[in-house]
Amino acid sequence: MRVEQNTSPMRLLEMLVDRFGIFEAAASTTITLARLDVEGEADLPMEGQVAEAVLEFGDDLRTAFSASREWARAHDLMPLESSADEA
Repeated sequence: MRVEQNTSPMRLLEMLVDRFGIFEAAASTTITLARLDVEGEADLPMEGQVAEAVLEFGDDLRTAFSASREWARAHDLMPLESSADEA
C-alpha cells in the first residue's frame, strides 16, 4: 500500500477496513460452502477456523476505526460532519 507522507492514521485505518473486505468475502464464502457441503468434499478457499478468525478480525478492525474517529472528534481533530461517517 503506497502512502503519502502526510496521510493521517485514521485514513490508513479506513483504507485497511476497505481493503480487508475481500478477505471477509472469501471467509463468508468458505463458511457458506462448508455448511452446504454435507460430505466434506468441497475445495474451500480457507479453513473454517481461519474464516471465523478473519470475520472476527474484520469486526475488530471496524471497531478500532470507529473508536479512533470518536477519539479524534472528542479532541477536535476532525469536523463533526465528515465523509468518514459513511464508513
